[in-house]
Amino acid sequence: MRKGTANRFNVKIPITENPNGKETEALHVKELAGKDYETEVVGSELPVVVHFYATDSKACEALAPRYAAVAEKFAGKVRFLKVLRTGSAELASRLGVTASPTLIFVSGGKEKEDRLSGEDIQRTALKARVEAMLGVAPAVNPAVVHP
Repeated sequence: MRKGTANRFNVKIPITENPNGKETEALHVKELAGKDYETEVVGSELPVVVHFYATDSKACEALAPRYAAVAEKFAGKVRFLKVLRTGSAELASRLGVTASPTLIFVSGGKEKEDRLSGEDIQRTALKARVEAMLGVAPAVNPAVVHP
């Protein structure tokens, strides 16, 4: 039986996962093999965000839909890639990536800004870092009044 449909007792079972999340990720986030780092990241004309992830990490699982949403927002302006940290251990070691998730921001072939790493990577922090790479001023919250 599919989730989100009525069963024989006419009780709706809630959908706990965004059904469009996986589609968004598939469209806007590309898997990167460690051997392709130089051409796909360093040689990219567009700025790149690289997400080092682990398949057994709850934090990576939680970050995936946020990462995909930001990737969708900046499609065509920034490339969003993901690298399985254990599958590309040599690349992770060379770049000093020791935790999953870790986000690296690269522009003009060089790493920019500070990395984001750990369990509590917020969508707003990721979006702000991408905007900083693009030279876009952060949006002002109209609810906040500046003296």
